[in-house]
Amino acid sequence: MKAIVTTILIFLFISGLVFGQHQTGKNYIYWSDDYELVWTDFEEIPKRYSEHAAFSVVGYESSFNMNAQQYEAEIKTYFSKNESWSKSWIAALLLHEQGHFDLAEVNARRFRMRVKEAMEAGTITVSVFEEMSDEAMADLEKAQKEYDEATNYSMDYRSQLQWSEKIAEQLKELEAFALPQIIVNRKAN
Repeated sequence: MKAIVTTILIFLFISGLVFGQHQTGKNYIYWSDDYELVWTDFEEIPKRYSEHAAFSVVGYESSFNMNAQQYEAEIKTYFSKNESWSKSWIAALLLHEQGHFDLAEVNARRFRMRVKEAMEAGTITVSVFEEMSDEAMADLEKAQKEYDEATNYSMDYRSQLQWSEKIAEQLKELEAFALPQIIVNRKAN
């Protein structure tokens, strides 16, 4: 049996992106359509001299396994409570940070869709999954940067509301890929 486990972690904060590696033992909130972030989820002590108002760590964990009978992948979007912080408890800023988390889930659903299509076509391998993971990371980075710039890091409230609506629509459009786990039976040759 071949197996690969990859973790994609993206550090998102109010004015930029920094990338890091997954660390075990962190306190995560996994994305769910019935949970919205609250300020008490941001457990890290704010960085006093940072120019940023908030810092959210979101990303996705992904794993892929295959054997003679089936393909199996899991892609879970998370928010790291222990690494996220905020200097201010302004509602508009919380809406913006929720947007980062939701946008990560939108991109995870696109990732799941591509993985499922490759599974059904029988074209997925460990290396293909790794390439898809890299592409998903690049797509997420691009989407988060576009979101921050378009909303002026939550300062443009009208744009923030438009983006919140746009992200909600994307989540709805990709609802078929909301489940983190994907299992597809392999075709007999």
